[in-house]
Amino acid sequence: MQSPALPPGYPGADLKARSAGRWALAIIAIATLARLGLAAVLPVGVDEAYSIGIARQFSPSYFDHPPLHLWLVGLWAKLWGSEDLLLLRLPFVALGALSSWLIYALGARLFGAAAGLWSTVIFNLAPVFGLAHGALIFPDGPLLAAALATALVVARLVLVPGTGWRLGWWALAGLMSGLALLSKYHGVLLVLGMLLFLLTTREGRRWLLTPGPWLAAAIAVACFVPVLVWNAQHDWASFAFQIGRGRVGGGGGVRPLGPIESLLSQAVYLLPWIAVPLGTFLVRGMLSGPANARRWLLVCLALLPILIFTGLTLAGRGLPHWQMPGWLFAVPLLGEALANAGRITRRIAAWVAVLTALALGALATVVTMQARWGSFDQQTLQLFGGSDPTDALLSWEAVRPELARRGLPADDRTFIGTFNWVRAGELNALFGTEIPVLCLCSDARHFDYLNPPEAYAGWTAILIGMPGHIDDDAALGEEFASLGPLEDISLSKAGRVAVPLRMRLGSGFKP
Repeated sequence: MQSPALPPGYPGADLKARSAGRWALAIIAIATLARLGLAAVLPVGVDEAYSIGIARQFSPSYFDHPPLHLWLVGLWAKLWGSEDLLLLRLPFVALGALSSWLIYALGARLFGAAAGLWSTVIFNLAPVFGLAHGALIFPDGPLLAAALATALVVARLVLVPGTGWRLGWWALAGLMSGLALLSKYHGVLLVLGMLLFLLTTREGRRWLLTPGPWLAAAIAVACFVPVLVWNAQHDWASFAFQIGRGRVGGGGGVRPLGPIESLLSQAVYLLPWIAVPLGTFLVRGMLSGPANARRWLLVCLALLPILIFTGLTLAGRGLPHWQMPGWLFAVPLLGEALANAGRITRRIAAWVAVLTALALGALATVVTMQARWGSFDQQTLQLFGGSDPTDALLSWEAVRPELARRGLPADDRTFIGTFNWVRAGELNALFGTEIPVLCLCSDARHFDYLNPPEAYAGWTAILIGMPGHIDDDAALGEEFASLGPLEDISLSKAGRVAVPLRMRLGSGFKP
């Protein structure tokens, strides 16, 4: 397998391209096996359960995100006739392997094979990329693969003389960026980053006078049409939701420490000893400007997600994974620096990489054991504040025999109702193919479209909720003709109550 040649002016390391390609494939194979092991044993997460449930119903788009990852889950489940968790995670593991190769190819295209190899190592060691987005059912899996493919095609077009007029390659760039748009709204920032690169380089401005970039833009917009149609039919609900998320929790005032807290959280997702060098070389690339077009391409693709979503925390809130599609493009910058570093620095980096991989493997093992069997006692959990964060991964399968023991559902006009979209996601993943699940709350996410409450007027509801959500008779009395008690149930782990649940029976639903 011949890797891209080392570009002129980059001394690189003493690795030949073919050798670096083989090492990259070996790393990808080992990382993929590790992700397969994680996918096989890690219980279903909250977001995964929600995605599995709503993906059963095809829609041009969905409330939370564009549809690509949900189309993938729904089609894969129908193709195999199964919703086995490992089976549904397999396409995302495959996308993780593909992204690993694409970041090698991008680093090699820009800075040489050694830089590509280091980029592959960094990508697979950063937990957010190597574990979460490379193995689990998240929209980020398709997004990262599509974004890297877009960058690779554009790098080939605009940085290699004589290829800028090839409309077929520009069409491919448009298709890949369209897939990014169909994966997550971050795809818009990918397209804007490409435009920023073209506008800020002399050659880029010349390319904008050719039909290629405009063909790519037209194809990307065409791919995004299903999302626009769905939103137009539903009062632009998804756009309004995503725009509003950055304002939640802001309290209407300025939070000077918000960006600092956000950057620290981002460093945890990437690992601090990876995040600090990534930030260092991203800043260096930014300060050096467009003179080095190869670095500048990555800077333009990285900056917008990082600056925008970190800046939002000045007056609102932000989740650390929102910036990760930006940090993705800082990885080859660090890969180039390591490839061109001295032998001692590279040797230290190699040992750090090995130790990090071993530590991540141990951490994944501990988390999985705790999530499944509650290996730590309550006294040990006190060291972590007394709560067990892995309770969010607890299986809800115990609810099924408990309902059967109570003779529920008693008839075909019965649905399960709950009061939080997270609980609705868990219950829908478990029961949704047999019993409708409704989220009776203001923030119902896609459940308002999956099972519109007005379609179940007059039905009986098995109400399942956390204490405090199900005890307000006055509020529930407005939605049901009559209410009755049911024996409560709790989800337990290692002899303790992990998720307390209360149950009631409501008759004559009045949506």
